[in-house]
Amino acid sequence: MQDFFKQIWQVIVDSNLLNVVGAVLILLIGWLIALYASRRISGSLQKLTVRKDILPDGAEVPRISHADTLTGKIIYYVIMIFAVLGCFSVLNLNAAAAPLQDFISTVAQYAPNIVGALLLAAVAWIVAGIVRSVTKVTLLKSKLNERLAAQIGVERPEAVAEYAAGTAYCTVFLFFLPAILNALKIYGITQPLQAMFEKVLTYIPNLLAAVAILVVGLFVANLIRRAVSGLIVISRLNAFGEKLGVSKLFGNGGLASMVSIVAYVLVAIPVVISALTALKVEALSSSVSGFFDKLLNATGDIIGASLIVFCAVLAGGFVSGLLARLVADFGFDRLIAGMGFRREGDENSVAPSAVVGKLAFLCIVVLAVLAACEILGFEQLANLIRTLAAFGGNVLLSIAVLLIGVWLANFAADSLKGKCGAVIVAAVRVGVIVFTVALAIGNMDIGGTIVEIAFALILGAVCVAAAVAFGIGGREVASRLLGDWAEKLKK
Repeated sequence: MQDFFKQIWQVIVDSNLLNVVGAVLILLIGWLIALYASRRISGSLQKLTVRKDILPDGAEVPRISHADTLTGKIIYYVIMIFAVLGCFSVLNLNAAAAPLQDFISTVAQYAPNIVGALLLAAVAWIVAGIVRSVTKVTLLKSKLNERLAAQIGVERPEAVAEYAAGTAYCTVFLFFLPAILNALKIYGITQPLQAMFEKVLTYIPNLLAAVAILVVGLFVANLIRRAVSGLIVISRLNAFGEKLGVSKLFGNGGLASMVSIVAYVLVAIPVVISALTALKVEALSSSVSGFFDKLLNATGDIIGASLIVFCAVLAGGFVSGLLARLVADFGFDRLIAGMGFRREGDENSVAPSAVVGKLAFLCIVVLAVLAACEILGFEQLANLIRTLAAFGGNVLLSIAVLLIGVWLANFAADSLKGKCGAVIVAAVRVGVIVFTVALAIGNMDIGGTIVEIAFALILGAVCVAAAVAFGIGGREVASRLLGDWAEKLKK
């Protein structure tokens, strides 16, 4: 009987049935272990989170969606691969197991790198999530997002906080990215990133220094602006400027506002130059610093030219009002009204005396601008203003001649009314006006001798036409007149 069972056992051993049963058991046990381990690890990851007491109030706990499920599946398939390898080993299927063993050995050699990269990624994810939450909560509680949204024109202030938080989140991942790639031995991308971050980190102190210089300098410039404005108000220079009409030029702030802005700019320019120098960007700092250096070197000339124009405006306003009142007292308005250019007592039209005052103001300001251009070295502009001023003087003189001519024409016509016919009165008026227009145009140097010759020809043609008309059409009258003149000469 024992021999019978031994023979049966030998048949089973020879047929590899035990190996098959062992392989099935290994596969079954591996499957159970994989299922249990994946569920346990997935459940543990679901419970794993960042403590809320280390986050500010209102901050969100960073989470990765489906991270627990993904990790559980990875653990499951890794254990199942080892179970399959065990099955192949028990069944003596070395040829089939060789590729899988090579793959597992390669993965096992690379596993520390993967684990390290995953750990770094997990740390980066946690830190980035915390930074994002802290940034968002800080902006919302400090109301800084509302001020930024108002400045950049965003309707929803929460969008500014979300954008800033997302930027901080991505920035943290960027700083962790070189370390993660190094852990995975991916050096082709790592080296450019490391070079970029080295430049950024090297440049950060320069940027902080420039920002500090700019903030402190502009703060000091603002203090100086307020101090200068207060001193001008206290010294009553601002009230004196308002009496002279400065508020019409510089707005409601008057003289104090203008001088304080100039003081602010004079302090802010060196501050900007120092901030650009601290950045150590040669292409930017050299060009901008050169521009500001030239501006500072020309500050004396600019201030001198500005003072000349400013004093001219003040003097022009004073002279304009004084001259307008003086001319009005001498009866200039009545004279212009008598010439027929304005109704006397008409309040809707501009008074001629006021026009004279404005012209005087314009002349003073033009002369001051001409002097300012010469101080600043703007020779071409000065020559242009000089030419325009000379032409403007000729135009004003021509207008005066024309006004006098019109007055003389009206005076002569009024004197001849009732004594001569309407044709003669009109001819006298037209003749005086034409002669005056010729003088005015000649005084403006428009056309030169051509205009003079044209008027001479017209006048000669009129005279010849009158003589011919009188000689041909009035021969009988002319003969009687000549006879009368001859008899008078004989007597």
